[in-house]
Formats: sequence, structure tokens, C-alpha cells
Amino acid sequence: MRVIDDIGELVGHTPMLRCHKLFPDAPATVLAKLELTNPMSVKDRPIKHIVTKGLANGTLRPGTELVEASSGNTAIAIAMYGAAHGFPVRIFMSELCSVERIQILNTFGAKVVLTPGAEHTKGARARAMAYCEARPGQAWFVNQHSNPDNGEAHELTTGPEIWEQTEGKIDAMVIGLGTSGTFEGLSRYLKRMNPGIKIVGFEPAASPVYAGGEMGRHKLIGIGPGFVTDNFKRGHARLDELVPVHDEDAFAMTRRLARTEGILAGVTSGAALWVAGQLAQREEYRGKTICCIICDSGERYLSVDSLFPADDVERMD
Repeated sequence: MRVIDDIGELVGHTPMLRCHKLFPDAPATVLAKLELTNPMSVKDRPIKHIVTKGLANGTLRPGTELVEASSGNTAIAIAMYGAAHGFPVRIFMSELCSVERIQILNTFGAKVVLTPGAEHTKGARARAMAYCEARPGQAWFVNQHSNPDNGEAHELTTGPEIWEQTEGKIDAMVIGLGTSGTFEGLSRYLKRMNPGIKIVGFEPAASPVYAGGEMGRHKLIGIGPGFVTDNFKRGHARLDELVPVHDEDAFAMTRRLARTEGILAGVTSGAALWVAGQLAQREEYRGKTICCIICDSGERYLSVDSLFPADDVERMD
């Protein structure tokens, strides 16, 4: 029986799921890395790495307030890590994010500052930066959208794990574009191992900013921050395809995942699987392997309108 001294020891080394029940007739194999088996989500990896490096190089001092703009999972990772290591945490977050996220953050002891939904994460980030600039030495901006340590965490951990689990037999990697840290790190590692691997990104169809479009309102919490991040810019040349995903397609796939594979996941996971399913039907991927990421658990999305309806209930008197 394993005994640990710190919650951070549980980050990484997540399993891979063969989605044969979800895509029983697909001519390609779809694999999903179960990042929801981290303590909180896929974002636990970069936060552990960023904070550890910050302490090691002296840019972060023990007890300094950790500040970030986040749509949820990075915020939760910071709050979890902050609680375990004695850092106060302040999160600037769009008011569109689910109430469960706020409850989780407050439970970890983090302060939540809600910002206008129309601004998405872009507005929350501007306010977080202004807060830190006004408090030098007291508040430390994690800077997930620009910090190269975000992508480095995935280059050092997630990428090698995927390579090992697939025995190097991976033909396409599907990645959601939020902060684009996962995209930057995985694309760099996988292209280094095999330049022929296709890197397929996806973003909300209603807010196609990475494709050069305008910011819009969408329900795919976790991707589509409303601006092109520095992480994305550093890895842009490695992007082979960019797929827009509609809210309703992601929602339907999220529910289907629960009914077929018994996995309750978040909406970006449903979006990733929808994209992977589309690729799996293409003739060019027949007999090949497509990998995507199940980022987090669905419990923090229960209040999202029309995602998980309670529509099969009987009452007995």
C-alpha cells in the first residue's frame, strides 16, 4: 500500500483508455489519456512544475500570494497546491464559470474575483496582472498563458507517458486550445520523437480566435480564452489542423462518454473525443491510432445548463 507525504506526489502517471465502447465501429483506434485521475485535473502537472521552479530559482518566495486568471482547472490546481504548501491564492475568473468551481476554490481557501463574462479569460487576465503590478513582492502572477514552464511540464511528463503507453505507435494527437500549454509541450515532444505525428487542435466554434476569428460566447469551459496566447505562438508552426467544435456536439459526446465508458468528464473532454471521433472516420486514419485527453471530472460541471439533465426520475408517495 502506497503512503505519501504530499498531494503533489499523486500528479502524473495517468492511465490510457482504449475507447472501443465509445467508437465500436471506427476504423481507427481512439485512445484517451485519463488526466482526471490526477488529484484534480491535467492542470496539476504545470502548476506543480511552475511553483517548484519558481521556488528553486528564487522568483517565488514561500508564503507569497499566488495569483492567476483561469476558467477553472488551473485555478483549482493552484488552490490545491497552495493549500498544501502554505500559499494564499487569489483567482480572477469569468462569471460564466460553473458554481462548482467557485465552491471548490473557496473550500481550498482561495479568494475568487469574478469578472464580466463577455470578457472571457482575457478580461480576467488583465485584472489579475493589474492586481500583481500594484503589489510587487506580495503577489506572484503564475502567468499560465505565457509562462514557458507550462508547456515544459507536458514536454517532460505527459509527452513521455503517452509515448510509452502507445509504444511510439501514435499517428495523431488531439489537443484543446485554452492556455495552449498542453499544446506547446506535447507538440514539441511528439514532433521531436516523430515529425509525422499530426497535431490537431480544437477550439469553440462560437469563439474561433485561434483560427483568426472574433471572440464570442461559448460553453466550452476550459478552452477558448478569447485571445491568442504566447504559449500557442511558440508552438504554432507545429499545428497541423485546427477544428472548430460546437457546444452541442461537445455536450452530446460528454453524455455519451458517461453512458458507454462509465466516465463522468468535463465538456472539453467531450469536445476532444468528438474531434477524435471525426478523425477516426477519415480514410487516412484507417488502422491508425489517435490520442486525446480526458482533462477532468464532470462533477464540477453539474450546474452547466443542459449538460447533465436530470430527466429520468420517478417519485413515489
